[in-house]
Amino acid sequence: MTWQLRDGAGHARPVITRSFDRDRMEWSYEMHLQDLLSAQDIPGLPFGSVYGSVPPHTASKRHAHQDGEIFFVLDGEAVVVLGDEERLLRRGDVIHLTPFSFHEIRNESDAPFDLISVYWDNPAAAGEALRELPARGQFPPRTRVFCPPPTPNGGLHLGHLAGPYVRADLFARALRSMGRDARYITGTDDHQSYLPVMARQTGAAPTGVAAAEGDAIIRTLHSADVRPDRLTRPASDSEHTQRIGAWFESLLTSPAVERRTEPTAYCATCDLSLFQAFVRGNCPSCAASSVGEICEACTRPNQAVELTGPSCRICGTPATVRDETALWLRLDHYTDDVRAFLDRAELSPDLRDAMNRLLAAPDGLAPYRLTRTTTWGVPCDDPAQRLDPWADLALTFLDAARQEEQTEGPATTVLFLGLDNAYYYAVLLPALALATGAAELLPTSYVTNQFLQLDGEKFSTSRGHAVWADDALAGSDSDAVRAALLRAAPEGRPASMSRETAESRTGDPLTAAARSWLAGFSALRESHGDTVPGTGAWTVSQREFYRYLHAVTEELDGLLLPGAFSSRSYVRALDALVARAEEYRATEQPLRGIASLAEETRTSLALEYLAAKVFAGLAWPVVPTLAGRVHGWLGLAGEPARETTWTFLPSGTAPSTPSPLTEEKK
Repeated sequence: MTWQLRDGAGHARPVITRSFDRDRMEWSYEMHLQDLLSAQDIPGLPFGSVYGSVPPHTASKRHAHQDGEIFFVLDGEAVVVLGDEERLLRRGDVIHLTPFSFHEIRNESDAPFDLISVYWDNPAAAGEALRELPARGQFPPRTRVFCPPPTPNGGLHLGHLAGPYVRADLFARALRSMGRDARYITGTDDHQSYLPVMARQTGAAPTGVAAAEGDAIIRTLHSADVRPDRLTRPASDSEHTQRIGAWFESLLTSPAVERRTEPTAYCATCDLSLFQAFVRGNCPSCAASSVGEICEACTRPNQAVELTGPSCRICGTPATVRDETALWLRLDHYTDDVRAFLDRAELSPDLRDAMNRLLAAPDGLAPYRLTRTTTWGVPCDDPAQRLDPWADLALTFLDAARQEEQTEGPATTVLFLGLDNAYYYAVLLPALALATGAAELLPTSYVTNQFLQLDGEKFSTSRGHAVWADDALAGSDSDAVRAALLRAAPEGRPASMSRETAESRTGDPLTAAARSWLAGFSALRESHGDTVPGTGAWTVSQREFYRYLHAVTEELDGLLLPGAFSSRSYVRALDALVARAEEYRATEQPLRGIASLAEETRTSLALEYLAAKVFAGLAWPVVPTLAGRVHGWLGLAGEPARETTWTFLPSGTAPSTPSPLTEEKK
């Protein structure tokens, strides 16, 4: 409402009033908001303001922003969560929220929580808040790094390796280089339906396929310098059936588990219940070619009987339908809890989008079949059935997390996964954890990848459109393969690699440039002596190079946070580091020949060796062999470390060979 008063000269002057009005409020930030006053109402007003109301037994959206903000409580009672702190606020209380601090309002009372929010832009405070929130300080002391176990029905191609496996290894190595404890956990998905399909097609036993192909997968990971700390291998683990059976018994106590009789795809020729890899047709949602239960193209779940034109994967016969009785999990029983879990978890944007669309579907979450008519997998209550492979995998995840908790202690869990597995890991896994009372074992962060394509088309082993990881690793050093895959990682969208690049034996640009720069230490030591000098006088250029080494460290730390993770950007920042080090050497060279600048020359050379130390620490997660070699050449013990403030090498340090690339004489 606007009134008009007149000043002493008789000029009209508006008087603006506002009233708290629930009928005029709009839904935003998962609470009710109503505009109050801002610069649009009063020119020059240095703040904005809104009325707010959080309904009973709800919570506002957890969020952060660059503004400063103050809440004035008008009525009610609620808990305001600010970072890791909680404050109970009542009528008349005031709280200040600092820039970039995540906050939410939890109203657990029976009445609305009403407030006024006043907010203002303060760039200086925002900048200070960022300085007080360095990326390095946001990593927990201990992290479990999970990757979905690959199915052992064949070898790994570069598309597989470029997905979660090398990226998760980058993450785990980087945490270790910071002094954090990080354990990498994966394995082989031995009970997937692809194994009995392959066994039928080749005449082999599924156990033999799981052992032989699984061993080959682990060897490939080792060849790529990916060395997990825990491997889950169900087919060769004599206690797996007993442990997962105990989880299954716990699951059966859930009120959401029920026995149902439903129509099921069936092959009369093979006398097979058709599910997952046993059947192929077209997705009922997007029409793409799909196996049963999940569509890789749109990530939506289905039932095999819902596919268009389903046929048996073994004999090609069109599927028929028969009724089967099995145990099912009513996912709609956990929809609200799964949604709340996903709201709290840190998700890659593409996963957040996929889950929002799935949970917003008008038909809701369909029940999931827990037992399958097959002879391969963990036995269940019906001798003719086995635990569904994806349910088995989810319980295996929880079982591994619990074993890690018991043997290694509490830790934060970060899961790297392909977006095509989103439904299983972001819906089925949380639902099963909730049903078994193990929600505390769930991931706190999900880092996704999409598909790496070869010359613009999806890798296809059946069409021979693939480059096998073993072939690529056999023809070049693992560092070059790792760097190329991390550079081309399909983060947030599909990515493509040319066959020429995939089959290249000349190395990635990072390894080539780094080797060229490192080889230059031979000439440097010939001209200026074999030992590392201490620093002397400093030039402006040297000071700024020293500043850059710390700035790039902070930049790379930020790219490792799960919510901002990007191996593509990480590799490109390393490219820039090597280029800057080369440029520094070239521009400093003339100074080093001036006798009157001997003190500045000492600093110049000390910074060269420091740059090599920084490279070793920052590049080790990407190119561990080369970085480890540089680290050892500098006389440093253990694995390369990532210092917060980089320390110079001790004066007098004498590397044993002319450059890190020179072989040491036997």
